[in-house]
Amino acid sequence: MVTWIRRFLARPLAEDFSFRNQLLSSIQGGVYVFLFIFFFIPGRFTSGESRLLLLGVLSLGVTVSTLLANYVVPRLLPRVYDEDRWTVGQHILHTIFTLFCISLSNHLILTVSGNATPPFLNMLLMVTLIGFFPITMSVVLAQQRQLKRNLRRALQLNEALPERPAPTANPTPITSPPDPAITFVPTSGKDRLTIQPAQLLAIESVGNYLDFYWLNGSDVQKTTLRLTLKEAENKLAAYPQFFRCHRAFLVNLDAIRHTSGNARGYQLTLHQLPQEIPVARGYVEPFEARMEQANV
Repeated sequence: MVTWIRRFLARPLAEDFSFRNQLLSSIQGGVYVFLFIFFFIPGRFTSGESRLLLLGVLSLGVTVSTLLANYVVPRLLPRVYDEDRWTVGQHILHTIFTLFCISLSNHLILTVSGNATPPFLNMLLMVTLIGFFPITMSVVLAQQRQLKRNLRRALQLNEALPERPAPTANPTPITSPPDPAITFVPTSGKDRLTIQPAQLLAIESVGNYLDFYWLNGSDVQKTTLRLTLKEAENKLAAYPQFFRCHRAFLVNLDAIRHTSGNARGYQLTLHQLPQEIPVARGYVEPFEARMEQANV
């Protein structure tokens, strides 16, 4: 039982902390609170103030506090709120924090407006009972649908992979002229990297540097240069086999040997590369389109 709980809490979960998504979600939360109190708690908040006005202020408070919790705080703590490492357990903890912010907003508004205000812990309990399970279950169910979809698409992509040519340091001669060598020149330092496109497996952004993983004969070499991933992407723009799949990764589609799916997106296994390369949620649809084009 304990092992199952740990696995469940560690399950990957897709999350989008962008302003647009969180603003829409926060507005929906405010509307939900307004309608819930209006229809299911009709006898509350009638003393002195216009009931509709107070409900509107409470709903606005929910919208603002939710936006602060779901957008501002993740911006301030990007390492904690890493979308690529987000899990069910982190989502549950964050949901509790969001409900705490909503409870604090409700408590302050009721106190300032002169309405009967329950103790804060009672307010937190009431808000949690109303909001925790609907929020958590809706997200988990949505992620289950996304997981099934990504697993199904990963299986389809894997079925097409045997048709793809393997990258090699010594490409077989063909009638058309080979691609010219690519030279990556860093913004500082004397080191540079000159390789054939077929040799390049992947590029990873690490701080202000790029790690180039490339084939040297049958061995995988790593070369580090001071470049941005955007500069490398521009350098490879003329080669359709290269694809930006993540904010920190660019891969050679011809080097993909296996694709696995999870709720966030895909994990790619490349030719002779030990670590898996993630395909971030925002790149899933372009990745699928490029793979389909490559297999036509």
